[in-house]
Amino acid sequence: MSGEARAAGAGSGTALARRLAAPAGFLVAALVLPFFMLDGAHAPRGVGLGPAAWPQAMLALIAVGAVIWLLQELLAWRRGRASLTAAAAAEPAGETYSYGKAAGGLVMIIVYGALLPIIGFPLATAIFIALWCFLGGLRRLVVVVPLALLGTVVLLWVFMGVALMPLSRGQGVFDQLSIAILQLVGIY
Repeated sequence: MSGEARAAGAGSGTALARRLAAPAGFLVAALVLPFFMLDGAHAPRGVGLGPAAWPQAMLALIAVGAVIWLLQELLAWRRGRASLTAAAAAEPAGETYSYGKAAGGLVMIIVYGALLPIIGFPLATAIFIALWCFLGGLRRLVVVVPLALLGTVVLLWVFMGVALMPLSRGQGVFDQLSIAILQLVGIY
């Protein structure tokens, strides 16, 4: 493809800048935010994972994803193809954005946060994952139940087993249930 055809097909430098703005923004944010996470009084000391380990790992993964996204957009622009972002935003025939599902998801997140201190992290997380699957259209219990249980165990191990974060066990009978679950998975 000639330079003129590429420029005509892919747009100007302004179009390229628009294509790269989002992935570049995510990359800059992921690289800059770690410097603002903890002040000097709360800086990690000694050996082991500190309070910033999990957020730093997530920001590192976001940075890697942003670099991949940037490279994909640059390659698509060079080949004169439509932006990956624009292609992803194009809706297939018959599909529309569901504001009801979006609102339901937001309500679920708020309720999840409110229930954490009452019923504890293990139970609240398993219920949240299962309901999220149902909201997303996954309705087969033979898939949803193992996914919710496995996801909960993984999150328990990441947060309580590896990062040693004290997550809520709930109140009353839920505290005892959480302790039993933590003992079952080998964290307590």
